[in-house]
Amino acid sequence: MKKTLLFFGLLMLVLQMKAQDFQDYKNKQKQELERYKDSVMQNYDVFRHKANEEYAQYMRENWEAFQLLKGEPVPELPEPPRPFEYNRDTPIPNLPNPIPYKPIPTPKPSPLSPIKRPDVPKQSPIPSSAEYEFTCYGTSCVVSLDKSLRFKLKDASETAVADAWLHLSSPKSDALLGDCLALQKELFLGDWAYYCLLRDLSESFLGKATNEAMLMQVYLLAQSGYKVRIGNKNGHLVALVPFDGVIYERCFITHQGERLYILGTNEAGGTYMFNRAFSKNERIMSLRMPCPPKFAYIPTTGKVFKSKRYPEISVTLSPNKNLMDFYQGYPKCLWTNYSWAGLSEEVKAKLYPMLRKGIAGKSQIEAANCIINFVQTALEYKTDQDQFGYERPLFGDETFYYPYSDCEDRSILFSTLIHDLLGLDVVLLNYPNHLATAVGYTEGLNGYYFEYEGKRYYISDPTYIGANVGVCMPQYVNTSPEVYKL
Repeated sequence: MKKTLLFFGLLMLVLQMKAQDFQDYKNKQKQELERYKDSVMQNYDVFRHKANEEYAQYMRENWEAFQLLKGEPVPELPEPPRPFEYNRDTPIPNLPNPIPYKPIPTPKPSPLSPIKRPDVPKQSPIPSSAEYEFTCYGTSCVVSLDKSLRFKLKDASETAVADAWLHLSSPKSDALLGDCLALQKELFLGDWAYYCLLRDLSESFLGKATNEAMLMQVYLLAQSGYKVRIGNKNGHLVALVPFDGVIYERCFITHQGERLYILGTNEAGGTYMFNRAFSKNERIMSLRMPCPPKFAYIPTTGKVFKSKRYPEISVTLSPNKNLMDFYQGYPKCLWTNYSWAGLSEEVKAKLYPMLRKGIAGKSQIEAANCIINFVQTALEYKTDQDQFGYERPLFGDETFYYPYSDCEDRSILFSTLIHDLLGLDVVLLNYPNHLATAVGYTEGLNGYYFEYEGKRYYISDPTYIGANVGVCMPQYVNTSPEVYKL
Protein backbone atom coordinates (compact mmCIF):
# COMPACT_ATOMS: atom_id res chain seq x y z
CA MET A 1 0.00 0.00 0.00
CA LYS A 2 2.83 2.39 0.89
CA LYS A 3 4.56 1.65 -2.42
CA THR A 4 1.30 2.31 -4.26
CA LEU A 5 0.79 5.62 -2.47
CA LEU A 6 4.41 6.58 -3.15
CA PHE A 7 3.98 5.72 -6.83
CA PHE A 8 0.85 7.82 -7.18
CA GLY A 9 2.47 10.66 -5.25
CA LEU A 10 5.45 10.67 -7.62
CA LEU A 11 3.11 10.43 -10.60
CA MET A 12 1.13 13.46 -9.44
CA LEU A 13 4.35 15.40 -8.91
CA VAL A 14 5.55 14.55 -12.41
CA LEU A 15 2.18 15.53 -13.86
CA GLN A 16 2.25 18.80 -11.98
CA MET A 17 5.74 19.50 -13.30
CA LYS A 18 4.60 18.59 -16.83
CA ALA A 19 1.57 20.84 -16.46
CA GLN A 20 3.77 23.69 -15.25
CA ASP A 21 6.19 23.11 -18.12
CA PHE A 22 3.27 23.12 -20.56
CA GLN A 23 1.90 26.35 -19.04
CA ASP A 24 5.34 27.93 -19.25
CA TYR A 25 5.54 26.82 -22.88
CA LYS A 26 2.11 28.34 -23.62
CA ASN A 27 3.10 31.62 -21.95
CA LYS A 28 6.32 31.73 -23.92
CA GLN A 29 4.47 31.06 -27.18
CA LYS A 30 1.95 33.76 -26.33
CA GLN A 31 4.71 36.25 -25.62
CA GLU A 32 6.43 35.39 -28.89
CA LEU A 33 3.11 35.77 -30.75
CA GLU A 34 2.54 39.18 -29.17
CA ARG A 35 6.06 40.25 -30.11
CA TYR A 36 5.42 39.06 -33.67
CA LYS A 37 2.13 40.97 -33.82
CA ASP A 38 3.83 44.11 -32.51
CA SER A 39 6.52 43.71 -35.14
CA VAL A 40 3.94 43.26 -37.90
CA MET A 41 1.98 46.29 -36.70
CA GLN A 42 5.12 48.40 -36.53
CA ASN A 43 6.06 47.35 -40.06
CA TYR A 44 2.55 48.11 -41.27
CA ASP A 45 2.62 51.45 -39.47
CA VAL A 46 5.85 52.37 -41.26
CA PHE A 47 4.46 51.10 -44.59
CA ARG A 48 1.20 53.05 -44.33
CA HIS A 49 2.87 56.31 -43.37
CA LYS A 50 5.39 55.89 -46.16
CA ALA A 51 2.50 55.23 -48.58
CA ASN A 52 0.83 58.46 -47.41
CA GLU A 53 4.05 60.41 -47.94
CA GLU A 54 4.35 59.11 -51.50
CA TYR A 55 0.64 59.73 -52.13
CA ALA A 56 0.94 63.32 -50.92
CA GLN A 57 3.99 63.86 -53.11
CA TYR A 58 2.05 62.86 -56.23
CA MET A 59 -0.83 65.04 -55.00
CA ARG A 60 1.35 68.14 -55.48
CA GLU A 61 1.32 67.66 -59.25
CA ASN A 62 -1.36 69.25 -61.43
CA TRP A 63 -4.69 67.47 -61.17
CA GLU A 64 -6.57 66.24 -64.25
CA ALA A 65 -9.54 68.13 -65.67
CA PHE A 66 -12.87 66.30 -65.95
CA GLN A 67 -16.42 67.23 -66.86
CA LEU A 68 -19.15 66.53 -64.33
CA LEU A 69 -22.28 65.32 -66.08
CA LYS A 70 -25.77 65.99 -64.82
CA GLY A 71 -27.23 63.09 -62.89
CA GLU A 72 -29.84 60.81 -64.41
CA PRO A 73 -33.42 61.59 -63.42
CA VAL A 74 -35.39 59.06 -61.44
CA PRO A 75 -37.15 56.87 -64.04
CA GLU A 76 -40.82 57.56 -64.54
CA LEU A 77 -42.61 54.24 -64.51
CA PRO A 78 -45.99 53.50 -66.09
CA GLU A 79 -48.95 53.81 -63.77
CA PRO A 80 -49.17 50.50 -61.87
CA PRO A 81 -52.43 48.63 -61.58
CA ARG A 82 -54.60 49.68 -58.69
CA PRO A 83 -55.08 46.88 -56.17
CA PHE A 84 -58.42 45.23 -56.26
CA GLU A 85 -60.16 42.57 -54.23
CA TYR A 86 -59.63 39.00 -55.35
CA ASN A 87 -62.77 37.02 -56.06
CA ARG A 88 -62.25 33.91 -53.94
CA ASP A 89 -64.69 31.98 -56.11
CA THR A 90 -62.33 32.26 -59.09
CA PRO A 91 -60.93 28.78 -59.75
CA ILE A 92 -57.19 28.30 -60.09
CA PRO A 93 -56.42 26.17 -63.14
CA ASN A 94 -54.17 23.15 -63.06
CA LEU A 95 -51.24 24.42 -65.09
CA PRO A 96 -49.74 21.82 -67.43
CA ASN A 97 -46.61 23.96 -68.02
CA PRO A 98 -44.71 26.52 -65.97
CA ILE A 99 -44.90 30.24 -66.77
CA PRO A 100 -42.02 31.57 -68.92
CA TYR A 101 -39.73 34.19 -67.36
CA LYS A 102 -36.54 36.21 -67.89
CA PRO A 103 -33.82 35.51 -65.30
CA ILE A 104 -31.83 38.59 -64.25
CA PRO A 105 -28.45 37.88 -62.60
CA THR A 106 -28.07 39.82 -59.37
CA PRO A 107 -24.80 39.82 -57.42
CA LYS A 108 -24.76 39.11 -53.73
CA PRO A 109 -24.60 42.14 -51.42
CA SER A 110 -21.16 43.15 -50.26
CA PRO A 111 -20.28 42.10 -46.71
CA LEU A 112 -19.22 44.77 -44.25
CA SER A 113 -15.51 44.08 -44.77
CA PRO A 114 -14.97 42.20 -48.03
CA ILE A 115 -11.27 43.05 -48.28
CA LYS A 116 -8.65 42.12 -45.73
CA ARG A 117 -7.50 45.25 -44.01
CA PRO A 118 -4.46 45.21 -41.69
CA ASP A 119 -5.37 45.94 -38.10
CA VAL A 120 -4.53 49.41 -36.89
CA PRO A 121 -1.74 49.25 -34.27
CA LYS A 122 -3.03 49.17 -30.71
CA GLN A 123 -2.33 52.40 -28.88
CA SER A 124 -1.53 53.01 -25.25
CA PRO A 125 -4.54 54.17 -23.19
CA ILE A 126 -5.85 57.43 -24.63
CA PRO A 127 -6.18 60.32 -22.18
CA SER A 128 -9.73 61.54 -21.80
CA SER A 129 -8.77 64.86 -23.39
CA ALA A 130 -8.16 62.99 -26.68
CA GLU A 131 -11.60 61.37 -26.70
CA TYR A 132 -13.91 63.09 -29.14
CA GLU A 133 -17.68 62.67 -29.04
CA PHE A 134 -20.03 63.35 -31.95
CA THR A 135 -23.41 62.14 -33.13
CA CYS A 136 -24.44 60.28 -36.26
CA TYR A 137 -28.21 60.12 -36.77
CA GLY A 138 -28.88 60.69 -33.10
CA THR A 139 -26.35 58.09 -32.01
CA SER A 140 -23.54 59.14 -29.69
CA CYS A 141 -20.12 58.03 -30.95
CA VAL A 142 -16.73 58.38 -29.27
CA VAL A 143 -13.40 58.16 -31.08
CA SER A 144 -9.77 58.83 -30.22
CA LEU A 145 -9.12 62.17 -31.88
CA ASP A 146 -6.35 64.52 -30.76
CA LYS A 147 -7.12 68.22 -31.12
CA SER A 148 -3.71 68.70 -32.71
CA LEU A 149 -5.11 67.00 -35.84
CA ARG A 150 -7.19 70.10 -36.54
CA PHE A 151 -5.90 72.10 -39.48
CA LYS A 152 -6.82 75.03 -41.69
CA LEU A 153 -6.31 75.09 -45.45
CA LYS A 154 -5.01 78.39 -46.80
CA ASP A 155 -6.60 77.48 -50.14
CA ALA A 156 -7.65 74.44 -52.21
CA SER A 157 -4.40 74.23 -54.20
CA GLU A 158 -2.62 70.93 -54.81
CA THR A 159 0.22 71.88 -52.45
CA ALA A 160 -2.07 72.95 -49.62
CA VAL A 161 -4.11 69.76 -49.91
CA ALA A 162 -0.95 67.61 -49.96
CA ASP A 163 0.40 69.33 -46.84
CA ALA A 164 -2.92 68.74 -45.04
CA TRP A 165 -2.92 65.09 -46.14
CA LEU A 166 0.48 64.62 -44.52
CA HIS A 167 -0.84 66.33 -41.39
CA LEU A 168 -3.77 63.89 -41.24
CA SER A 169 -1.47 60.91 -41.74
CA SER A 170 0.24 61.61 -38.43
CA PRO A 171 0.58 58.54 -36.16
CA LYS A 172 -2.00 60.24 -33.94
CA SER A 173 -4.65 59.37 -36.53
CA ASP A 174 -4.02 55.61 -36.25
CA ALA A 175 -6.28 55.24 -33.22
CA LEU A 176 -8.95 57.35 -34.94
CA LEU A 177 -9.01 55.07 -37.96
CA GLY A 178 -9.21 52.00 -35.75
CA ASP A 179 -12.14 53.49 -33.82
CA CYS A 180 -14.01 54.37 -37.03
CA LEU A 181 -13.67 50.83 -38.36
CA ALA A 182 -14.75 49.48 -34.96
CA LEU A 183 -17.86 51.70 -35.05
CA GLN A 184 -18.64 50.40 -38.53
CA LYS A 185 -18.87 46.86 -37.15
CA GLU A 186 -20.49 47.83 -33.86
CA LEU A 187 -23.29 49.82 -35.51
CA PHE A 188 -23.68 47.44 -38.48
CA LEU A 189 -22.92 50.22 -40.94
CA GLY A 190 -23.07 49.44 -44.64
CA ASP A 191 -20.93 51.46 -47.01
CA TRP A 192 -23.18 54.51 -47.29
CA ALA A 193 -23.83 54.56 -43.55
CA TYR A 194 -20.06 54.39 -42.93
CA TYR A 195 -19.57 57.38 -45.23
CA CYS A 196 -22.26 59.23 -43.23
CA LEU A 197 -20.37 58.40 -40.02
CA LEU A 198 -17.15 59.88 -41.43
CA ARG A 199 -19.05 62.89 -42.79
CA ASP A 200 -20.66 63.67 -39.44
CA LEU A 201 -17.38 63.13 -37.58
CA SER A 202 -15.31 65.37 -39.86
CA GLU A 203 -17.94 68.13 -40.02
CA SER A 204 -18.29 68.10 -36.26
CA PHE A 205 -14.50 68.33 -35.88
CA LEU A 206 -13.62 70.71 -38.73
CA GLY A 207 -16.84 72.53 -39.61
CA LYS A 208 -19.91 71.75 -41.67
CA ALA A 209 -19.41 71.69 -45.46
CA THR A 210 -15.83 72.97 -45.21
CA ASN A 211 -12.90 71.97 -47.40
CA GLU A 212 -11.11 70.72 -44.30
CA ALA A 213 -13.99 68.38 -43.39
CA MET A 214 -14.21 67.06 -46.96
CA LEU A 215 -10.49 66.32 -47.07
CA MET A 216 -10.76 64.42 -43.79
CA GLN A 217 -13.63 62.35 -45.20
CA VAL A 218 -11.61 61.44 -48.28
CA TYR A 219 -8.58 60.61 -46.14
CA LEU A 220 -10.51 58.28 -43.82
CA LEU A 221 -12.34 56.59 -46.71
CA ALA A 222 -9.04 55.93 -48.48
CA GLN A 223 -7.39 54.63 -45.31
CA SER A 224 -10.43 52.37 -44.76
CA GLY A 225 -9.86 50.69 -48.12
CA TYR A 226 -12.49 52.44 -50.28
CA LYS A 227 -11.95 53.78 -53.78
CA VAL A 228 -12.25 57.54 -53.52
CA ARG A 229 -10.71 60.52 -55.31
CA ILE A 230 -10.31 64.10 -54.15
CA GLY A 231 -11.55 66.79 -56.51
CA ASN A 232 -11.54 70.58 -56.75
CA LYS A 233 -14.62 72.24 -58.18
CA ASN A 234 -14.29 76.02 -58.29
CA GLY A 235 -12.22 76.08 -55.10
CA HIS A 236 -14.45 73.62 -53.24
CA LEU A 237 -13.03 70.20 -52.41
CA VAL A 238 -15.30 67.28 -53.28
CA ALA A 239 -15.18 63.50 -53.03
CA LEU A 240 -15.60 61.42 -56.19
CA VAL A 241 -16.72 57.88 -55.43
CA PRO A 242 -17.74 54.91 -57.60
CA PHE A 243 -20.72 52.78 -56.53
CA ASP A 244 -21.91 49.34 -57.59
CA GLY A 245 -25.02 50.75 -59.21
CA VAL A 246 -26.70 53.83 -60.64
CA ILE A 247 -27.46 56.79 -58.37
CA TYR A 248 -30.16 59.06 -59.71
CA GLU A 249 -30.04 62.88 -59.63
CA ARG A 250 -26.35 62.85 -58.62
CA CYS A 251 -23.68 64.40 -60.89
CA PHE A 252 -20.80 62.19 -61.98
CA ILE A 253 -17.73 61.93 -64.14
CA THR A 254 -16.95 58.97 -66.37
CA HIS A 255 -13.42 57.59 -66.31
CA GLN A 256 -12.37 54.35 -68.04
CA GLY A 257 -15.99 53.26 -68.30
CA GLU A 258 -16.66 53.84 -64.59
CA ARG A 259 -18.88 56.46 -63.01
CA LEU A 260 -17.54 58.42 -60.06
CA TYR A 261 -20.31 60.28 -58.27
CA ILE A 262 -19.67 63.63 -56.62
CA LEU A 263 -20.20 64.03 -52.86
CA GLY A 264 -20.08 67.37 -51.13
CA THR A 265 -22.01 69.30 -53.78
CA ASN A 266 -24.17 68.35 -56.73
CA GLU A 267 -23.40 70.68 -59.61
CA ALA A 268 -22.48 69.79 -63.17
CA GLY A 269 -19.56 71.43 -64.93
CA GLY A 270 -15.79 71.32 -64.92
CA THR A 271 -13.76 69.93 -62.05
CA TYR A 272 -10.19 68.86 -61.36
CA MET A 273 -9.41 65.49 -59.81
CA PHE A 274 -6.34 63.85 -58.30
CA ASN A 275 -6.65 60.59 -60.14
CA ARG A 276 -4.42 58.16 -58.28
CA ALA A 277 -5.25 55.05 -56.26
CA PHE A 278 -4.12 54.99 -52.64
CA SER A 279 -3.93 51.18 -52.55
CA LYS A 280 -4.08 48.30 -55.03
CA ASN A 281 -7.16 46.66 -53.51
CA GLU A 282 -9.63 49.52 -53.43
CA ARG A 283 -13.19 48.66 -52.52
CA ILE A 284 -16.15 49.92 -54.56
CA MET A 285 -18.93 51.32 -52.38
CA SER A 286 -22.05 49.19 -52.37
CA LEU A 287 -25.58 50.58 -52.30
CA ARG A 288 -26.83 47.36 -50.73
CA MET A 289 -27.01 47.03 -46.97
CA PRO A 290 -26.63 43.64 -45.32
CA CYS A 291 -28.86 44.87 -42.47
CA PRO A 292 -30.24 48.16 -41.09
CA PRO A 293 -27.77 50.34 -39.17
CA LYS A 294 -28.06 50.10 -35.41
CA PHE A 295 -28.74 53.74 -34.57
CA ALA A 296 -30.01 54.85 -31.17
CA TYR A 297 -33.73 54.12 -30.95
CA ILE A 298 -36.16 57.03 -30.83
CA PRO A 299 -39.70 55.72 -31.37
CA THR A 300 -42.01 57.41 -33.84
CA THR A 301 -45.75 57.66 -33.21
CA GLY A 302 -47.13 54.14 -32.95
CA LYS A 303 -49.46 52.80 -35.65
CA VAL A 304 -51.69 49.73 -35.52
CA PHE A 305 -51.40 47.13 -38.29
CA LYS A 306 -54.12 44.47 -38.42
CA SER A 307 -54.83 41.63 -40.82
CA LYS A 308 -58.36 41.64 -42.25
CA ARG A 309 -58.79 37.88 -42.60
CA TYR A 310 -56.83 37.05 -39.43
CA PRO A 311 -57.77 39.88 -37.00
CA GLU A 312 -55.85 38.19 -34.19
CA ILE A 313 -52.70 39.28 -36.05
CA SER A 314 -52.60 42.87 -34.86
CA VAL A 315 -49.54 44.84 -33.77
CA THR A 316 -48.56 48.41 -32.93
CA LEU A 317 -45.24 49.47 -34.46
CA SER A 318 -43.09 52.55 -33.85
CA PRO A 319 -40.14 52.61 -36.29
CA ASN A 320 -36.92 54.33 -35.24
CA LYS A 321 -36.93 58.06 -36.05
CA ASN A 322 -33.14 58.06 -36.47
CA LEU A 323 -33.32 55.19 -38.95
CA MET A 324 -36.11 56.95 -40.86
CA ASP A 325 -33.92 60.07 -41.14
CA PHE A 326 -31.05 57.96 -42.46
CA TYR A 327 -33.26 56.25 -45.03
CA GLN A 328 -34.67 59.62 -46.12
CA GLY A 329 -31.15 60.73 -47.12
CA TYR A 330 -30.22 57.45 -48.81
CA PRO A 331 -29.05 57.83 -52.44
CA LYS A 332 -31.86 57.39 -54.96
CA CYS A 333 -31.14 54.07 -56.62
CA LEU A 334 -32.76 50.96 -58.10
CA TRP A 335 -35.48 49.24 -56.05
CA THR A 336 -33.45 46.01 -56.00
CA ASN A 337 -31.04 47.59 -53.49
CA TYR A 338 -33.87 48.05 -50.98
CA SER A 339 -34.68 44.35 -50.79
CA TRP A 340 -31.48 43.27 -49.01
CA ALA A 341 -31.59 45.25 -45.77
CA GLY A 342 -34.48 43.47 -44.03
CA LEU A 343 -36.14 44.84 -40.91
CA SER A 344 -34.63 46.48 -37.85
CA GLU A 345 -34.40 44.61 -34.57
CA GLU A 346 -36.88 47.04 -32.97
CA VAL A 347 -39.58 46.24 -35.53
CA LYS A 348 -38.80 42.52 -35.46
CA ALA A 349 -39.10 42.45 -31.66
CA LYS A 350 -42.74 43.60 -31.91
CA LEU A 351 -43.86 42.15 -35.23
CA TYR A 352 -42.33 38.68 -35.34
CA PRO A 353 -43.74 37.29 -32.06
CA MET A 354 -47.25 38.30 -33.20
CA LEU A 355 -46.81 36.73 -36.64
CA ARG A 356 -45.26 33.56 -35.21
CA LYS A 357 -48.22 33.25 -32.86
CA GLY A 358 -50.61 33.70 -35.78
CA ILE A 359 -48.99 30.99 -37.93
CA ALA A 360 -48.31 28.53 -35.10
CA GLY A 361 -49.63 25.05 -35.88
CA LYS A 362 -50.45 25.89 -39.48
CA SER A 363 -49.10 24.20 -42.58
CA GLN A 364 -46.49 26.01 -44.67
CA ILE A 365 -49.09 27.17 -47.21
CA GLU A 366 -51.57 28.23 -44.53
CA ALA A 367 -48.83 30.17 -42.76
CA ALA A 368 -47.84 31.87 -46.02
CA ASN A 369 -51.47 32.86 -46.58
CA CYS A 370 -51.56 34.44 -43.11
CA ILE A 371 -48.42 36.44 -43.83
CA ILE A 372 -49.49 37.59 -47.29
CA ASN A 373 -52.94 38.65 -46.07
CA PHE A 374 -51.30 40.74 -43.34
CA VAL A 375 -49.23 42.59 -45.95
CA GLN A 376 -52.21 42.91 -48.33
CA THR A 377 -54.71 44.27 -45.80
CA ALA A 378 -52.83 45.85 -42.88
CA LEU A 379 -51.23 48.49 -45.15
CA GLU A 380 -52.88 51.33 -47.07
CA TYR A 381 -52.06 51.58 -50.79
CA LYS A 382 -50.90 54.58 -52.81
CA THR A 383 -48.41 54.89 -55.63
CA ASP A 384 -45.10 56.68 -55.11
CA GLN A 385 -46.29 59.46 -57.43
CA ASP A 386 -49.36 60.03 -55.28
CA GLN A 387 -47.45 59.89 -51.98
CA PHE A 388 -44.09 61.48 -52.82
CA GLY A 389 -44.41 62.92 -56.32
CA TYR A 390 -41.63 60.65 -57.67
CA GLU A 391 -40.56 57.02 -57.62
CA ARG A 392 -39.30 56.14 -54.14
CA PRO A 393 -38.96 52.53 -53.01
CA LEU A 394 -39.25 51.99 -49.27
CA PHE A 395 -37.04 49.99 -46.97
CA GLY A 396 -38.94 47.51 -44.80
CA ASP A 397 -39.18 49.75 -41.72
CA GLU A 398 -40.30 52.69 -43.87
CA THR A 399 -43.30 50.70 -45.06
CA PHE A 400 -44.55 50.80 -41.46
CA TYR A 401 -43.66 54.49 -41.07
CA TYR A 402 -45.18 56.21 -44.07
CA PRO A 403 -48.98 56.33 -44.47
CA TYR A 404 -49.00 54.38 -47.73
CA SER A 405 -47.08 51.77 -49.71
CA ASP A 406 -47.20 50.41 -53.25
CA CYS A 407 -46.48 47.10 -54.97
CA GLU A 408 -42.68 47.24 -54.75
CA ASP A 409 -42.75 48.19 -51.05
CA ARG A 410 -45.12 45.34 -50.23
CA SER A 411 -43.10 42.84 -52.26
CA ILE A 412 -39.88 43.85 -50.50
CA LEU A 413 -41.59 43.52 -47.10
CA PHE A 414 -43.29 40.21 -47.91
CA SER A 415 -40.04 38.71 -49.21
CA THR A 416 -38.38 39.57 -45.89
CA LEU A 417 -41.20 38.12 -43.78
CA ILE A 418 -41.51 34.88 -45.75
CA HIS A 419 -37.74 34.33 -45.64
CA ASP A 420 -37.32 35.14 -41.94
CA LEU A 421 -40.41 33.37 -40.62
CA LEU A 422 -40.65 30.35 -42.93
CA GLY A 423 -37.06 30.08 -44.17
CA LEU A 424 -38.13 29.86 -47.81
CA ASP A 425 -36.39 31.10 -50.94
CA VAL A 426 -38.00 34.15 -52.52
CA VAL A 427 -37.56 35.91 -55.86
CA LEU A 428 -38.89 39.27 -57.03
CA LEU A 429 -40.97 39.40 -60.23
CA ASN A 430 -40.66 42.56 -62.28
CA TYR A 431 -43.55 43.03 -64.71
CA PRO A 432 -43.73 46.02 -67.09
CA ASN A 433 -45.52 48.15 -64.47
CA HIS A 434 -45.85 45.91 -61.44
CA LEU A 435 -43.70 44.12 -58.86
CA ALA A 436 -44.67 40.86 -57.16
CA THR A 437 -42.93 37.89 -55.56
CA ALA A 438 -42.67 34.16 -56.03
CA VAL A 439 -41.79 31.67 -53.30
CA GLY A 440 -40.15 28.26 -53.42
CA TYR A 441 -42.70 26.43 -51.26
CA THR A 442 -41.73 22.89 -50.34
CA GLU A 443 -45.33 21.75 -49.81
CA GLY A 444 -47.69 20.86 -52.65
CA LEU A 445 -49.67 23.78 -54.06
CA ASN A 446 -52.02 24.26 -57.00
CA GLY A 447 -51.28 27.60 -58.58
CA TYR A 448 -49.26 29.68 -61.02
CA TYR A 449 -45.59 28.83 -60.93
CA PHE A 450 -42.35 28.78 -62.90
CA GLU A 451 -39.26 26.65 -62.59
CA TYR A 452 -36.04 28.40 -61.67
CA GLU A 453 -32.70 26.72 -60.92
CA GLY A 454 -34.41 23.34 -60.56
CA LYS A 455 -37.09 24.53 -58.13
CA ARG A 456 -40.73 25.55 -58.47
CA TYR A 457 -41.54 29.11 -57.43
CA TYR A 458 -45.21 29.99 -56.96
CA ILE A 459 -46.45 33.50 -57.61
CA SER A 460 -47.42 35.22 -54.37
CA ASP A 461 -48.68 38.75 -54.89
CA PRO A 462 -48.91 40.98 -51.78
CA THR A 463 -50.77 43.66 -53.79
CA TYR A 464 -53.56 41.36 -55.03
CA ILE A 465 -55.85 42.02 -52.06
CA GLY A 466 -57.33 38.86 -50.55
CA ALA A 467 -55.57 36.48 -52.95
CA ASN A 468 -53.85 33.43 -51.52
CA VAL A 469 -50.37 32.38 -52.55
CA GLY A 470 -50.25 30.77 -55.98
CA VAL A 471 -52.68 33.27 -57.49
CA CYS A 472 -51.68 35.63 -60.31
CA MET A 473 -53.38 38.90 -61.28
CA PRO A 474 -55.43 38.18 -64.45
CA GLN A 475 -53.64 40.83 -66.54
CA TYR A 476 -50.25 39.15 -65.90
CA VAL A 477 -51.18 35.51 -66.49
CA ASN A 478 -49.65 35.57 -69.97
CA THR A 479 -46.79 37.98 -69.18
CA SER A 480 -43.19 36.83 -68.71
CA PRO A 481 -41.65 38.71 -65.75
CA GLU A 482 -38.01 39.45 -65.04
CA VAL A 483 -36.83 37.33 -62.10
CA TYR A 484 -34.49 38.72 -59.46
CA LYS A 485 -33.19 36.22 -56.96
CA LEU A 486 -32.67 37.40 -53.38
